[in-house]
Amino acid sequence: MPSLTVESVGIAGVLDRIRSNAWLVPTFQRDFVWSEADVTALALSVIEARPIGMATLWEQPDDSDLELEPVSIPDTKAGDQVKVSLNSDESDRPSKFYGVLDGRQRCTALAMVFGGLRASSGLRRFNGGWFLDVKDVDITARVAYFSNKDITSKGLTSTASCVAAGLFPLATTHKDGLLAQWMNYLQALTDPTNYPGGELPSTDELARRNDVLQSAFTGINSTVLAVYIVPADYSLGEICEIFETLNTTGTRVSTVDLLHSWLYADTVDDLDPVQLRDWIDDLGSLDGAAGWASRNKRPELIAQTVTACYLGLDSAKPEPRKVGRRAKAPVITSVKAGDLLATPTAFWKEAIARRDALASYIGGYQDAVCGGRFDLQDCPYPVTMAIYASLRWYMDIDPRHSGQWTIDDLDALFRAFFWRTALTSRYDQGFLTQSAADLRWLKDILFERKGRNANEWATWATQQLNLHIQGAPTSEDVKERLMHSRAPGAMGKALALPVLTRPTVDLLNPGDSITYPSQAKVELHHVYPRAWCANNKHGSLSDVLEPSTAGYDYVRSIANMTPLTSKSNSEWRAKTPGQALVTAGITFDNARERLLSHFIDKVAFDALTGLSPNPGAFWNRRAQLIAEDLTQRCVVSY
Repeated sequence: MPSLTVESVGIAGVLDRIRSNAWLVPTFQRDFVWSEADVTALALSVIEARPIGMATLWEQPDDSDLELEPVSIPDTKAGDQVKVSLNSDESDRPSKFYGVLDGRQRCTALAMVFGGLRASSGLRRFNGGWFLDVKDVDITARVAYFSNKDITSKGLTSTASCVAAGLFPLATTHKDGLLAQWMNYLQALTDPTNYPGGELPSTDELARRNDVLQSAFTGINSTVLAVYIVPADYSLGEICEIFETLNTTGTRVSTVDLLHSWLYADTVDDLDPVQLRDWIDDLGSLDGAAGWASRNKRPELIAQTVTACYLGLDSAKPEPRKVGRRAKAPVITSVKAGDLLATPTAFWKEAIARRDALASYIGGYQDAVCGGRFDLQDCPYPVTMAIYASLRWYMDIDPRHSGQWTIDDLDALFRAFFWRTALTSRYDQGFLTQSAADLRWLKDILFERKGRNANEWATWATQQLNLHIQGAPTSEDVKERLMHSRAPGAMGKALALPVLTRPTVDLLNPGDSITYPSQAKVELHHVYPRAWCANNKHGSLSDVLEPSTAGYDYVRSIANMTPLTSKSNSEWRAKTPGQALVTAGITFDNARERLLSHFIDKVAFDALTGLSPNPGAFWNRRAQLIAEDLTQRCVVSY
């Protein structure tokens, strides 16, 4: 087998290869995701002649059946979404061409900055260009990006106007190439006709600008991209091994990218090859999985879910794949990255075929732990969803289950498990291995359901939770946490989740649903607005509004938060706390269920709406109600 080689390619060479379609991108690669700041940082590295990393290319045979496309960015033309590249003719390829396996982001950025790749639509990102600012003495601010609109408004459409503004386009547009373009810049710099009134800058300033131009040209001309070339006779499976190596040595290649490559390689000859990232997005469009399945938001969670479903089976299942050049396939024991890669394609194909079922499991998980839906970003430990989905998969697929327990049994146990785990922070110090052990433990508990009545089993299961997850907090412990400022991380999310999910309609406008996903923007807002608290921090109220005196930061606590639409929050903030309820004609009797869902009982309502503000009484009572709800969730009950 031919050896792998490494070579260096200058910026002009990179652009030539992209323009000629000698370097193409496999369609299974993720889209261009760099930000404007990322691209600008790379451009600055080039003009300063600093290292810019490397790319990994895979040489392709003449009859390559790998789906390849030019290096491109999204654009909109005639209302349609399209891709724009430096060479839009995909069939225009030289005799030797390569697939860019690693380095798409870098190559695309170089094509944009120095090759002029840009979108034509003003609605798109990157519809402008990058300029060298020779006026700015700050080296870190030497590269500036302007949209097409800005370029037009600043008049940066001719060499003369650019010279006068001290802004030189970095994209190579001169027909004679890089050298001729920059020689033209240097000559134009000292031409009086390019300046207002024909007046040149001072001699010192002109010399400084000339030095900036010369230095930038030297950087562009001398900077090279290291290129790692994989011979054509490597299989895509072996390419994935290289991805794995890149991942372990620090290159930012995600596990999902590796999985995508593996699955595509294994199904490339199928009628419908697996495009994992597209499938994850499709899953996220289904009821139950909204907000939980997205290529751009923790896509590894879906991979962990599929591996957890595989891990949980007791019946015969496909053998794990060999990862890397190991002599034999590994044993899958967790949802760590190596186990995700080892999950066999045959099982993935089964999971993909059961997309609707997986979405229902994800939705069922949310209903089980909260009685309502919520976004992934609001979940304290999202990996617990993978455990729940695994148990649901087991119920539907594994013959050993055979009616041993019901979904109601599972939900009752899992709800208590979830909240104990969340309120004890037991997953803060590593959950990938621990979650696999918990999966096995939960299954053992569920198998004890048969032969016991529901109440007897629930009591026994709660006892097992006490042994397995020690230190479950009391209602007073939780209340204490709820009255301090909202904690960061998983604990803060756990304490806020019931407040966010239990209400189904807006507090002020009951016609507005706030059930996730809601059409209206819904967020946790302060019941007593921070501005009101700051303005009333005097007299008797200072004892409760000043944290150093009260001993609690009530204002920023979860006890002071409830979900509202943006419209309701604006109405609420414009009035004295509680006055908004009275103005809206809301009494406890006519809105009892709605208020209770927001953790406002009669005692809390009276404290909120009384003639004399009593925020301390409101916060203490509300914290008590939330704490009681949370601790009740830690007990197995139907």
